Amino acid sequence: MITTSSKLFYGLGAVAIAAAIVWTIASDGGSGAVALVFIAIASIFLGAIASYVRDGHVLSTDTAQHDSAPAAQRGPGRSWFPLGTALSLGMVVVGLVTSPGIFKVGIALLLAMLGEWLIQNWSDRASSDVGYNARVRGWVVHPLEIPIGGALLLAAIVLSFSRIFLALSVEAGPIVFAILGALVLFFGSVLSIRRGTSARVVGAACGVVLLALSAVGVALALNGEREELTVAAAEDHFAERPCGEEAEVADESPIRAVSAKSSIAATVTLKDGVLYAEMDGFSGPLTSITLQRSLNLSILFQNEDEGEHRMVLTYGKTVEDLGGGVMKETELQACTSLVTEGGQQVVVVNIPKPSYASAEPFSISVTGVEGASIEVMVP
Repeated sequence: MITTSSKLFYGLGAVAIAAAIVWTIASDGGSGAVALVFIAIASIFLGAIASYVRDGHVLSTDTAQHDSAPAAQRGPGRSWFPLGTALSLGMVVVGLVTSPGIFKVGIALLLAMLGEWLIQNWSDRASSDVGYNARVRGWVVHPLEIPIGGALLLAAIVLSFSRIFLALSVEAGPIVFAILGALVLFFGSVLSIRRGTSARVVGAACGVVLLALSAVGVALALNGEREELTVAAAEDHFAERPCGEEAEVADESPIRAVSAKSSIAATVTLKDGVLYAEMDGFSGPLTSITLQRSLNLSILFQNEDEGEHRMVLTYGKTVEDLGGGVMKETELQACTSLVTEGGQQVVVVNIPKPSYASAEPFSISVTGVEGASIEVMVP
């Protein structure tokens, strides 16, 4: 006997088999096809069980059992989950053609919609009391729905705020944030004073605010980030630090503090136009230092001279083949930002090859100061 629930399981099994065939053709098998086959087997097995127990219905010939059986209960109510299942299935099909990400999201939503649909139909038949049925459904799905729904709402709020503030200017961002915070505090205070406010009214107001926030976030995301961020992303300002005399982006608000856990390998000081180094285990100022190879080394630069200066560590060159017999030679450098008088900054460098492997010597210098140089030896 093919009952109502067994039809659903048999249909789900057939869809899983078809999906496994499509997956195998598109991706040459793999774990996805195996998972779909197991889903098909499990669905057909559950359908067979539902057919065997006839969905728990009693026969009409047994009058004594029929009068008290759940068959006399109210049927399942209307639900949005069938629509959600259809939309999720459409997303799965679109994802197969366009993007693996859309396909994975569609699979997750499809499983969620099917699960919710099955649980609602089961809970609607739990008894003839609608309120009790709702509580039964809550006992099953609320431990999953509430944390997942809260996480999704929080993600929507955070993403919307991030899109809004990335589109606003640096000056307008704090003002908008302060205004929004004041509005939240004001309405929260009003609701706390008027304790008789309906929970539905509060929920509707929060829903409208969330919808408006999401709409503004989506609109600003489509419009793009503010101009300076767009330019920085296009030019990739922080992909590498320029070590010339002028580097406006790298020198804007640099970190000046030096951690006590920096494990300084050497301290380089510029004073009265003279550059010298100090290292643990060596006495007096040094004009030549030795650094280890293939290690992350922290070198501290202290500027005790007038003006702003940048320390530059040069450790050889690299040659890149651009094709067609064209070779590009790039100098390997690590440098600090511009350091003001009395300031200090650390630069971390990893030197991959010894100094004798380079045609030019390794050195530490300061931009704009002639003759200020320290020889670097790397064994």
